[in-house]
Amino acid sequence: MDNPELKLAQDYVDTTNTLVFLTGKAGTGKTTFLREVRQTSKKKLAIVAPTGVAAINAGGMTIHSLFQLPFGPLLPGTADRPEQAYNAEKRALLQNLELLIIDEISMVRPDVLDQLDLILRNIRQNRYPFGGVQLLLIGDLAQLAPIIREEEWALLRPYYPTPYFFSSLALQKAAYVRIELEKVYRQSDESFIRILNEMRTQELAAESLQQLNARYVPDFRPDAGDPYITLTTHNRTAQAINLEWLDALDTPETVYAATIRGEFPADAYPTETSLKLKPGAQVMFVKNDSSPEKRYYNGKIGTVIRLDAGTVYVTTPGGQEIAVQALEWSNVKYQSEGEQITETNTGSFAQIPLKTAWAITIHKSQGLTFDKAIIDVAAAFTHGQAYVALSRCRSLEGLVLRSPVNPQNIIGDPAVASFNQQARQRQPDMDTLKQHQEAYRLYLLSELFNFSGLEEKIKKFDSLLPDIQTEIFDIAAKLEKQIRKYPDERIRKAAVYFKETLESAIAKLHQQLSLYIGTSKEMAARADELLNWLMHRLQLMETFSTLSFTTEAYLQTQRIKKQSSHSYLKTLTAKPNEALFEQLMVWRDETARKENVLASMVFTEQTLANVAARLPGTLKALGGLKGVGPEKTARHGTAILTLIRNYEQQSTGAVDQVSLF
Repeated sequence: MDNPELKLAQDYVDTTNTLVFLTGKAGTGKTTFLREVRQTSKKKLAIVAPTGVAAINAGGMTIHSLFQLPFGPLLPGTADRPEQAYNAEKRALLQNLELLIIDEISMVRPDVLDQLDLILRNIRQNRYPFGGVQLLLIGDLAQLAPIIREEEWALLRPYYPTPYFFSSLALQKAAYVRIELEKVYRQSDESFIRILNEMRTQELAAESLQQLNARYVPDFRPDAGDPYITLTTHNRTAQAINLEWLDALDTPETVYAATIRGEFPADAYPTETSLKLKPGAQVMFVKNDSSPEKRYYNGKIGTVIRLDAGTVYVTTPGGQEIAVQALEWSNVKYQSEGEQITETNTGSFAQIPLKTAWAITIHKSQGLTFDKAIIDVAAAFTHGQAYVALSRCRSLEGLVLRSPVNPQNIIGDPAVASFNQQARQRQPDMDTLKQHQEAYRLYLLSELFNFSGLEEKIKKFDSLLPDIQTEIFDIAAKLEKQIRKYPDERIRKAAVYFKETLESAIAKLHQQLSLYIGTSKEMAARADELLNWLMHRLQLMETFSTLSFTTEAYLQTQRIKKQSSHSYLKTLTAKPNEALFEQLMVWRDETARKENVLASMVFTEQTLANVAARLPGTLKALGGLKGVGPEKTARHGTAILTLIRNYEQQSTGAVDQVSLF
């Protein structure tokens, strides 16, 4: 990574748990960095965004969906505890979370961030900001602001000085760094970059304004084959422009219908469900090409030249002809499988990845890049709109203004300017990074001897360990006040003490739990959760009873989860045809590797357990099972039925052999 700011941000994400606000001008690589972290981070992470479209583009969920938040104002200090309504899966997911990435943070209200802090601290039983979860906040405060109605702000104003995330009460208490990306990748024209920088800081010089307004062309109307896109402030204006141009084409219309399966929110649809196209229509790609050729990207403009039943042929300004077929967008949901966080596909939207694109709203253009654009910022009505619109263009030469720009059109917010000025003091360097790496080591050291998570898990079984308060909780509370000052030798002695104490506790539980649980699945699950927690903590204590404590050693041991040798829940809920289930899981993992996707995106463990239990004999029967459906049946049905038939033949053969004796 040749960009020093991006390298520093990567080091912070990889080697600290410090909250990071990653910002920078439009086109500096924030989205690319997010994708890189998503692909390479070893931390258990989730990605969220404030809107459906932003969440789909980032490859995550909306904030409100993951945390089950209401959409109205969330007043600080209220008695409501939203996490109390979470099911066991959601609680496990948030307890295992190590990194939460929030994209488009400029659009997030402060009360939402405070609610996340409250939920994570409560559910993880951790007093640190956001329950010890690292936050990576990505966005540019010079761009789009939170959408908040006046009646909502009237409720929040007594608690927050501004509607921006940086006014959150939790953020005031958290140590965080602000890393600003400086290198612009979208534009190469230094004079245009200077104009954009001045707009971003509301310091547009008279010379720059004059240079910008030289791009004003009265009554400009591009030729039909000239790929200009108009950026407007209002959705109805963009729709009217697109409809006018499409109706003017004297060519036959074809309608392409989207295929929507499962859960896929309407506000996240990347294009129309009924996509109307004609030869000659100007279109924009709404997805990156996943093929090795990388023929198109999200925001690329082209022209339709012909239409077939399932294919749209598009020519680009460079003369390249592209055959475009339907692609699929996934609605991601995070779930906890054991100690891991996995992504699963809860729904999909399949459609030709195009939309008519003579015009688009400034709001929907965020993150896109255009070679030629017509912009009218005279109707700009909120903070950041003019800057977002103009910064979508690669060059000043590709920009045409529908009306001259006045200084009044460049709307900024003094609160943002004030925050940016103060936050520049939080720009870290290598010395700051080393300090935060040491703070992370000390945090993990305190977590090693933190038994607060055990208190909740032991409640149903505390009568089996009557001395746990004095032997574990009281000792751990004393250690908490001093452990950060301990030399290595004393840390090892503390680890030896807890290792021996935990070994004794686990042995006592194994002797008594079977009779205590009876036939209750709920109690069996709680017993497994308790024992697995104890076994994992025992493994940590075994490691540091002989080794010096380091961040690397802790994280490596943390990721090797030791499970209890006996599962009470598994005994009570043994899966039917378990041998077949294991074969299906092996097949799933191999298929995922070949297709270069997450295993849960092929089939979830629960779906394959259902397949093994039902033993469907036909493709129709397989497709009717929950979690399978016709699309996955068409893709994988033959392989699954082959495994089922082989399993049934082996089982029959085993029965025949037994009957001979």
